[in-house]
This record gives sequence, C-alpha cells and structure tokens, in this order.
Amino acid sequence: MSILVPEQVREALDVHVVSFLGGRLNKHWLVDVCGHKLVLRRWAADREDAGYERDLRQAIRASGWPVARDVTALTEIAGELWSLAEFLPGEPHPEKNSAAELSLRGRLMAEFHQVTASLNPGRRKHWRLPDEILSDDHLEQVFEHCPDVRLRRLLFWHLQRGRQLAAGLPWSEQSLQLIHGDFTPWNLLYREGQLSGLLDCEMSRPEYRISEFALSWRGRYDALIHAYHAVSPLSAPEWNMLTPAWWALLLEGAYRNLVSGTEDQGWTAGMLLRRSPLMGIESCPC
Repeated sequence: MSILVPEQVREALDVHVVSFLGGRLNKHWLVDVCGHKLVLRRWAADREDAGYERDLRQAIRASGWPVARDVTALTEIAGELWSLAEFLPGEPHPEKNSAAELSLRGRLMAEFHQVTASLNPGRRKHWRLPDEILSDDHLEQVFEHCPDVRLRRLLFWHLQRGRQLAAGLPWSEQSLQLIHGDFTPWNLLYREGQLSGLLDCEMSRPEYRISEFALSWRGRYDALIHAYHAVSPLSAPEWNMLTPAWWALLLEGAYRNLVSGTEDQGWTAGMLLRRSPLMGIESCPC
C-alpha cells in the first residue's frame, strides 16, 4: 500500500516524489531532486537511534560494502524525522530462496561478517541478546494476556523449550559481531551479476553472529547456513544455539506486539511452527 509524503515535507526538502519504495519500520520513497534520483526516508526511530543507524551505515560503507550515502542531515518536520540518501541501482536476485540464491547469500553473509568484524558501534538500545530474552521472567506475564489461545499455547511451549535448549550453552563465551539483522533477498541488490546495494540497516546491531540467521534462515532455508559454514565455520555450540536464538527473536517480537497492541496476522505462529533438520530433536512438530 502506497503512503503519501506530506506536502510540507515535499516543499521543505524540495523533492518530487516518483514512487513509494516500501519499508518495514522506516519508510522510503524514490524522489527526484533537480534531476537526480534520491531516496527519501521517514524514520520510525527517535533521533538518537536514527543517528546510531546513520553512523553505522556509513561505517559499513567505509568498509567497502555498497551502502547508501546520506545526502542530508536529519530534518524534523511535523514531529517526524526525514532525510535523503543516494539511490542504489540494481535489482534483488531473480530467484529468491532458490538453491543458487541461498548459496550466494550465505557466502555474502560470511564475507560481510569478516569485513565488518572490527566495527564496534556499541549496543543498540531496545535490542537484547537471545539468552537475555529467554531469561526474562516478565515474558510469561505478558504472554498470559495473549487473546489468541493457539498463539498463547505456542508462546509458552517455545519459551519453556527454548530455555531448556539454551541452558548450559556457553552464551557468555560468544563474542559480539556486527550483524545486518535482515539479510534477506529483498535487501540485496545486484547489477550485472555483482552486488550493488545492501539495504535496510534498521535491525543492524552487535550480536552473536548466529542471530544473523534468524530472519535469513527463518527455520527453513538450511542451505544458507551450510553455505555460510563453508566460508566461516560454526562451532559445535553455535549449531546448538541456532534454534533457541531463532525462537528468542520470535518471542521478543510477540512480547513487543502484545505490549503495543499490534497484530501480526498469524506471522509469529507460522514461524514458530516451522521445523528444520538443523533443529535436531526439535525438527519434530510440537
């Protein structure tokens, strides 16, 4: 669904809107400014977090990855933050989640982690590590009020089982690694067979590297993890962390949705029910 840019914003930034590009949290439009293509972003975050993301994107860009350069500073208009960035050419892989695309994306993910390993932007506010999420006793109190009986059962089962799987794993021994957070087909652009753009850093943050697999693996695309492992091998504990880390992200999302009163149209339930051979004994439906 297209979202209109307020006239006040168009006039203040002197842009002509070409098309709505979408976005999960931050919203984006392709705009024309004096004959040049740029991307207009409406930030969902506050100024502090938007600044964190802008600084992080430029650090990733400086490391050699094709991340958009900011063209303007953050501008507050009618209570919302806006900015302009360069437009990155290219298109997503034509065969998303195919064997070839998963293999390529897994290798690129490993390369991204290797190249950005020295970046240390500090923890991003509002984000918790998987073991921190699973150890939060407040989750049960919120889940108890979930109006969807089926989802409530799934949340409690996966929370309890996730805690069992996480117990005894060496979480404190894992180093934090910058992750993109949403290394999905639609966030990678290609041009003439080469990577031309890495989009959407709104979930980028220092994390355990296995947390990168959450929204790229999604409990289904095992070939991506195998391709990553071929470039940057996972340790035995990391293989065992895959499932509890994935469930922790889903449980955290459900927790936030229930607190804010947001409905996800069954997305969380569907994701929790996914099973993969990489889950070991958990590959059997609950």
